[in-house]
Amino acid sequence: MKTKIIAALALLVCPFLCSAQYHSLDMPQTSPKVIESQRLGITTIAVEYSSPKVNGREIWGPVVPMNGDPIPWRVGANMNTKIAFSTDVTIEGQPLPAGSYGLHAIPLKGEWALLFAKNDNLWGSYYLDTLNGVALRVKVTPQESVHSEQLDFEFKNRTDSTLQLAIEWEKISVPFTIEVDLNKTTIEHFRYQLKGATTYAWEAWDAAAQWCLNRNTNLEEALSWSQRSITGGYGGYAANSNFTNLSTQSAILWSLDRKKEADEIMKKAIPLMNDAPNDYWVGKRMSDQGRAKMSKLFFDQMIASFPDVWYVYLGAVRAEYLNGNSKKALQRLNKTRAMAPANYKEYLDGLEAKINKGETL
Repeated sequence: MKTKIIAALALLVCPFLCSAQYHSLDMPQTSPKVIESQRLGITTIAVEYSSPKVNGREIWGPVVPMNGDPIPWRVGANMNTKIAFSTDVTIEGQPLPAGSYGLHAIPLKGEWALLFAKNDNLWGSYYLDTLNGVALRVKVTPQESVHSEQLDFEFKNRTDSTLQLAIEWEKISVPFTIEVDLNKTTIEHFRYQLKGATTYAWEAWDAAAQWCLNRNTNLEEALSWSQRSITGGYGGYAANSNFTNLSTQSAILWSLDRKKEADEIMKKAIPLMNDAPNDYWVGKRMSDQGRAKMSKLFFDQMIASFPDVWYVYLGAVRAEYLNGNSKKALQRLNKTRAMAPANYKEYLDGLEAKINKGETL
């Protein structure tokens, strides 16, 4: 009899117990999850956070704990905000290794402390070890801002190696600067990629070499990459000697002050030119490098190969002037003027004035 009563009670209680258990039903959240990412060079920066609303509340103090009392803020709701970097970075000038971190904050009067926690998977900040569990702690200055109803992270003020990431909520913005070593991270990434699927693509080796050339960095290794583009891999597999990679190698050699070798390679490249828009920039680069005789030889050949392309004559203007032949430069300029689009008139007039005054073009 007791067994039957217990079983009956279990049937009555079960619906209530079941309804209180965890479920996996996907439902709208009061503080929805947001995932944002940006690339800085080849570094991926990703932020994952739950975004609460102001909802008419007084935020700083009643909602967000100030002075770390009783605990730091998780910079969001629910789980701690997570921030990840695919390469080493610096935060406000301090180094932080690649990895994923929990982001917490201690709002203080006139400044905030941002804490990058080793554990990126904490519920809130309740169990954050602020002594031994923090990989980096930096000071940042909050700023007054326009009202942001929902907590948001904004990427801003980008350069090729830095950006700011700002925490924005209510009428406060808290920006902090993230910086990467663009040369180091990019070159390391090239080394990794060139061992993979791109290893037999001459264009990949040439592109990596050109990147280093344009930034005047890692030139010795860039020269080896250029050679690989030309002569191919093991046994000469996928060799492809062409105007593009020969001219890249020539420019690298010139930058390494191996000028005789540079000119010898360029003489091999010039007969292979076949693309006026792209090849033109090789000649301009030689003019910029001060390679007077070779730039003249180059543009003379370009004019022979592409006599109907107006900007080829513009390149020849610079080459002749670089060689000290102002009269011939003005003749090339007149030819350019006769062929160029009308909107280039002012620019060409200015170029002529500089030649007449003996100024640098």
